[in-house]
Amino acid sequence: MTSDNREDYLISILRLSDGDRTIKTTELAKFMDVSPASVTEMTKTLAEDGLVIYERYKGIKLSEKGVAQARRIRKKHHVVEHLLTDCLGMDHQEAHEEAHKIEHAISDSTSIKICNMMGNPLDDDCAYCSDPCKHYNQGTTSLIQLNKMAKNREGVIAYIKTENADHIKRLNSIGFVPGRQVRIESILMDGGDRVVKVGENLIALSYELASAVYVDVS
Repeated sequence: MTSDNREDYLISILRLSDGDRTIKTTELAKFMDVSPASVTEMTKTLAEDGLVIYERYKGIKLSEKGVAQARRIRKKHHVVEHLLTDCLGMDHQEAHEEAHKIEHAISDSTSIKICNMMGNPLDDDCAYCSDPCKHYNQGTTSLIQLNKMAKNREGVIAYIKTENADHIKRLNSIGFVPGRQVRIESILMDGGDRVVKVGENLIALSYELASAVYVDVS
C-alpha cells in the first residue's frame, strides 16, 4: 500500500467525520468507491500505526495523531488549489484534481512557503501546521501592514493577505514575497503611494497593495 493511498483514506475519514465522529466502514467504502474488504484491510494498517481507532461493529474514528496528519494534508490541498486557481487561472474542478495529486508529494515546508506567498485564508487546519506563521498568530506586536509603516522603517515580509488574485500576482511579480527585506523610503501622501525598497529595487506601491503586505519588524 502506498503512502498516497493511506493519506487518501485519512482525508476521506476526516471529510466524513470532521475529525470527531465514528463512521461505519460501509460509509467509507461508499464514499471512496472501494470495496468493504479494502476498507477493512486499510483500517487495520492505519490502526496499527496509531492513526485511527477501530472498534468492530462500531466503526472507525481518527486518533489525535490521525486528525493532525489528515488536517495537514488537507491544508496542503487547499494551498495548492489556491495557487492553481489564483495564479495559473485554472477552473476550480481542474485545480481540485491537480491538487489531489500534488498534496501527497509536496513537503510541509514548501506548502508553508506557498501559503505565506499566496495569503491563504485562515482555517481550522492551521492549528495543525508544523510551523504556524505569524498570519495565524496575529496577536504578535512585531507584525504590521506595509501601508501602516512609517518612513525609514524596515522589516521582513512575513506573508501576503488579500482575496484579490490580481493583487497577489502583481505583488509576487515585483518582488514582494515572504522573506524579503523591505524599507519605506518615502510616503507621497496619506492614503497614497509608498516608495518601498525591496532588495535593491525601489518600487512605488499603492496604499491598497501595500495593505496586503504584512511585515515582521522585530
